[in-house]
Amino acid sequence: MLMRAEDCSLLVVDVQEKLIAAIHDAPRLLASMRWLLDAAKLNGVPVVFSEQYPQGLGATLGLLKSAAPDAPVVDKTLFSCVAADCLRNTPVEARSQVLICGIEAHVCVLQTALELQAQGKQVFLVSDAIGARGREDKAAALARAAAAGVVIVTREMALFEWLRDSRAPKFREASKNLLQQAPCLPFQDALAVLPRIDHLAGMQLWREGKLEAIIENRPGQAGSLAVYHALFRDFGAITPKAARLGQWLYCEHADDARKHPGKHPNIDRLFSLEVMGGGYGVRLMMPS
Repeated sequence: MLMRAEDCSLLVVDVQEKLIAAIHDAPRLLASMRWLLDAAKLNGVPVVFSEQYPQGLGATLGLLKSAAPDAPVVDKTLFSCVAADCLRNTPVEARSQVLICGIEAHVCVLQTALELQAQGKQVFLVSDAIGARGREDKAAALARAAAAGVVIVTREMALFEWLRDSRAPKFREASKNLLQQAPCLPFQDALAVLPRIDHLAGMQLWREGKLEAIIENRPGQAGSLAVYHALFRDFGAITPKAARLGQWLYCEHADDARKHPGKHPNIDRLFSLEVMGGGYGVRLMMPS
């Protein structure tokens, strides 16, 4: 069973302002979802956004909504879009196939997918464009969905199945704008979805028992502190693996740092970890 652009819709579930910062690896997830929205637009696949109690949890993130400004937005309080009966008169109801991305994988995404499947839809979950607060919850959601017959795919699977033919007029545009560029977010968009760091005065980075750097929570350093704190939260230390993610989070600044060593010292440290190995221990500085 392949996805067909003319039969498919894309449902983006509950990617909202007050939910996203708690989601594991949120910047990378959002970059994948934005990529998927651009792929849908290129192939004429209609989009629907759902929102869970938007009065309390906020609206769909603007960086996603701007990719499909005319797409319908439906709201709900029930976790499943099907149980909430909010998909009537949308492309999801009208088309036989539905591709789902969004959050949280084990709650609203899973419940919606299972109930759409029960209605007779051909349902696909995009594994690299759904997220949850915990990695275990996402893994369990994918396993349970697959066991129920939901098809697990990646964003590139969707793109290539929608295109079908390398001779298609849209393939060259897809290759240039999607396939040849890794999904990424501008630095300010990445910062906007990282966990808040208001509770810290700064962070100390230690290597081999020596204090090497202090990143304070003040203008000019607050962005770097947010990046390093997110890495610490997910990895427990700033390891080479964490350093590679940190370079990705810095997005457009990383290329400038490679060309001008010393200009971006907080990025230079990540490069040195990747090249030389080792890692930084972290000590959080609490406000006095």
